[in-house]
Order: sequence, then C-alpha cells, then structure tokens
Amino acid sequence: MTDGAANARTRESRKSQFLVDLAAGAAVDDIYYLRDLRLGKVKTGKPYLALRVSDRTGVMEARVWDGADEMFRRLKPDSFIRVRGRVEDYRQRPQLVILSAGPAEAAGIDQRDFIPGSYRDSEELIGYLRYFLTEVFDPDFSRLLESFFDDEAFVERFRRAPGDARSHHAYLGGLIEHTVSVATLCQHTTLQHPRLNSDLLLTAALLHDVGKVDEFLCDGRIRYSREGRLLGHVLLGQRLVEGRIRSLKDFPRDKELDLIHAMISHHGELEWGAPKRPQSAEALVLHHIDNLDAKVKGFLEVVDGSGEVSWPELQNLFRRPLDEPRAADR
Repeated sequence: MTDGAANARTRESRKSQFLVDLAAGAAVDDIYYLRDLRLGKVKTGKPYLALRVSDRTGVMEARVWDGADEMFRRLKPDSFIRVRGRVEDYRQRPQLVILSAGPAEAAGIDQRDFIPGSYRDSEELIGYLRYFLTEVFDPDFSRLLESFFDDEAFVERFRRAPGDARSHHAYLGGLIEHTVSVATLCQHTTLQHPRLNSDLLLTAALLHDVGKVDEFLCDGRIRYSREGRLLGHVLLGQRLVEGRIRSLKDFPRDKELDLIHAMISHHGELEWGAPKRPQSAEALVLHHIDNLDAKVKGFLEVVDGSGEVSWPELQNLFRRPLDEPRAADR
C-alpha cells in the first residue's frame, strides 16, 4: 500500500469508492480527478463527452451521453470532480457512464487518495536520512546539509515529493526513498574504495535530486510545474544548493565546485540531461549509482504492473520485453 499502508488505516478518507474496486453494475457517487476530456459526436451527430478519471488505484475511461455540451463547459482538466453514475462493461473493461458531474472543492482533499505513495514508512526513511547526516564529518558539507534538513518546511516538502512523474519512484515519498537508497549504495562504495571523498560523495547523494521539490506538482496526479518543464530538476537543484551556500559564511569555493559538479553531472551524458559529464571519481560513482537505483526500481515497477504499461510490452521504459524476477528455489 502507500506511505505507508499503515497511514491509510489511521486516517479518515473523503473517498469511499476507489476505481480498482468498481465492477459492472456498480452505482457511483464519489470524487475523482479529471485527467482530460474531449467532446465528440456519435454517427447520428449527437454530442458525447469522453473523459479519463483517476484516483490512487488507477485510471478509468468515462463517457457522458446526455448533456455533453453543458458538462464540457463546466468541467476543466486537471481538477477534482464529483461524479454520479454507473459502471458498465465496454469491450470487457469497466467504463464509467456519468449521469451528472461538477467541480469538487479541492480544500480538504487528501492527495494520498489520488496519488500512490511509497511502500516504505516515511518516518523510517527520515530516520535513515538523519543517520546519513551524522556520517558526513566535513564541517562545511555538514552545515550545508543541516541548512536543508533542519528546515522543517523543506523536510516536509522533501518527504512528500515524488522521484519522477512516470519512469521510477513516481509516487508520493518517492524522492526520499530514492535518495536514501542512493546514499546507502554510495556509502557502501566508499568502504570498497577508500580513496573516494566519502563526505563529498554522501553530500552529493543526499542533495543530487533536491530540485525535484520544485520540479513537480502533486494535485491529483504528478505533473511538471512550469519551473520543472522549463528548467528541470538538475538546474533547480543547483540553484537551491547555491542559494543555501550563499547564506552560509565562508563556504570554500573548491568544495562548492566539487559538489555542484557531482550534482549537475549525475545524469552522466549530455543527451540524458547532464550539463556536464562526470569528471571526478565521486561524480562518476554518483551517476552510476543513481542510474542503477532508478533503473532497478523502474524495472520492478514495470513487471509488477504498477506502471502504466504491462511488463511484456515494448513501449515500457526499457523498450523491450522484460522477464519477471523470481526468488531462488530453496
């Protein structure tokens, strides 16, 4: 379940009918997120409305057969709507036939009803994050990290942010989950290769995706903010870190350059969105570990069906059929 499944059991939800539970014949009266809508016409020329609605459990096609013109004027994509209708079978798949719908007040809506969340407990992930802060011994890197993670408002945004919009960790809490995983693997690497600057590498691991707190909007679904579309998280993260460094007294310029380089080169190649390719050992390690964690998580999300494309299809992240992993026989 979501962040975690325990949280869902300890809160009251405004929703009572999730899409995954709706079968043909069900009467529907609940709030959903309207992803898109399109006005069309049947062969007789009568207008109809084609919509897609979603909640945290998935996306469902919907249709309006009566009053389509009026409803098209009332509804806006990327908004919450109150829906009344029924579920029918269409080509062996459930389809929502909407009898009436209108805008729903967003205030009080819990985003966890509409966007999937991390399987891992957020307090546990915060605990791991705090541990890694104690493993950075360089005083300059340490005070930079404290400027971020002693800021309660920032930490709340960081713990809720997704890791991506689609390909990996694309759920609430995905950013901190990915960050903790990358930091863990980086720490193990420094034990195997003690010539690496462990303080630099661990600081870069904890901050490499920090721009994602500004890259995405989570308001019914995960989508890019205007800053995210125009700048991307690499540049946004660079700006955030440089801004914090400017607020600190006498932060060494060489350390700033080493850290910023590792951060902006973590995508590895120019065609993958890196302004520079890795030129330090620490930047190279960060790139490969970031890529490893993202690809493994993306693979598992495809094969377990939590992504939008099923695992055998060629349209998945890897553009090839994937073999589902199985535990070794015991």
